Amino acid sequence: MRRLILVLLLALASVLVGSLTLVLYIDAQDRQATCNVDGPAVRVVLAGAPEGEVNGYSGVQLANAAAIINAGADLGLSVRDQTIGVMTAMGESGLEVLDHGDRAGPDSRGLFQQRDNGMWGTEAQRMDPTASATMFFRRLATLTDRTTQPPTVVAHRVQGNADPYHYERYWRDAVAVVTALAGEDLEAVAAAAGPSPCSALSAGAVTAEGWTSPILGSVRYTSAFGVRTHPITGARALHAGADLAAVDGHPIYAAADGIVVIAGPSSGGNTGYMVAIDHGGGVQTRYVHPWPNGILVRVGETVTAGQQVARVGSSGNSTGPHLHFEVRVNGTPVDPIAFLAARGVALPGTRVAQPA
Repeated sequence: MRRLILVLLLALASVLVGSLTLVLYIDAQDRQATCNVDGPAVRVVLAGAPEGEVNGYSGVQLANAAAIINAGADLGLSVRDQTIGVMTAMGESGLEVLDHGDRAGPDSRGLFQQRDNGMWGTEAQRMDPTASATMFFRRLATLTDRTTQPPTVVAHRVQGNADPYHYERYWRDAVAVVTALAGEDLEAVAAAAGPSPCSALSAGAVTAEGWTSPILGSVRYTSAFGVRTHPITGARALHAGADLAAVDGHPIYAAADGIVVIAGPSSGGNTGYMVAIDHGGGVQTRYVHPWPNGILVRVGETVTAGQQVARVGSSGNSTGPHLHFEVRVNGTPVDPIAFLAARGVALPGTRVAQPA
C-alpha cells in the first residue's frame, strides 16, 4: 500500500499554543473520517511554554497534553490512541497533575488519577506526566479491539470509571487540543482521531429505521410526557416531553439524521436554550436546557443519528441538570418514549415516572 510521508517542520509563533515543531506521518490511503480508523502518531516539540488557550485549556495544561501525546508516540501508538489519552486526562484531572484523590479514590494521583493499588507504579511515577501517560497507554495497548470501540468506552476499560460514558463529553476538546498542538490546518489529525460522529452511539446502536437514544449512561427519569403540575410555576399543563436527569455536561445525541433548525434560545413553549432537529416527514426532535456553551451544532448543519449535539445543562425553568427530550409530529408534541419504542429504541432506565 502506497504511503505518503509528510514531514512538517513548522515554526508556529502565531499559533495559539506558541512555538511548536511537528513531525507528522500520515497514511494517505488508510485515512478515513470515521471514529474507528487510526492514523499514525503525531509528536509535538515545545519551544518554550505554550501560550494562549485551546477550548479553555492553557499553559501547563497544554504542556501536559503534549507530554501525553509524546508518550503515545514513544510507544508507537496511533493519533486516535493519543487523543483518547488526552480525553481521559481531561476527564480525570482537567489536564492538571493533581496531588489528591476524590471520594471514589482518595489514594488517586496525577493526570490520570491512578490508584495506589500496585497497578500504577510509585507515587512519583503517577505524579510524572510522561510516566503516568506511559502506564495508561501500555494498558490501553492491550485492548486489541479498541479501534472498534467508542473512545469513551476504551478509556473506561482502562480506567474502570463507574460511568462508561463519562469521558465522551471531553472528546471534542481533546481533538481540538491535539489538532492545535500538532499545527494549524492539519485536518487529518481530527479526521483520523474521529470528529463528532465518533460517539458512543455511532458504534452500532442505531436501529434499522435510523433512530437511537438521545442519551446514555448514568441517567434517570424525573418526569414523563403528560399533564402535570409544573415544579416551578405550579401551573397544571401538558409536559410535552420526557425529562432525564444527568450530571451537568453529560452528552446529548441526535436521535436520528436531520438538519438543525434551532441552536440557541428556546421557542415554542420551551425555556432556556435548546437544539431542535428536523428529520423530515413532519418529525422534529428537541433537546432542551443545555447551557449556551453546551450547544455543539449550528442552524443549518446536517447531523447523523448518534452524533453528539449538546451537553446536559439546566438553563431556563429547570430544577437541575437534565435533558428535556421532545418529539413533535407536524408541530404537535407526542410521547417521545412511545415514539422511540415503536422504532425499536428504549430510553435508558427501567421505569418511567408518571406525571403528577
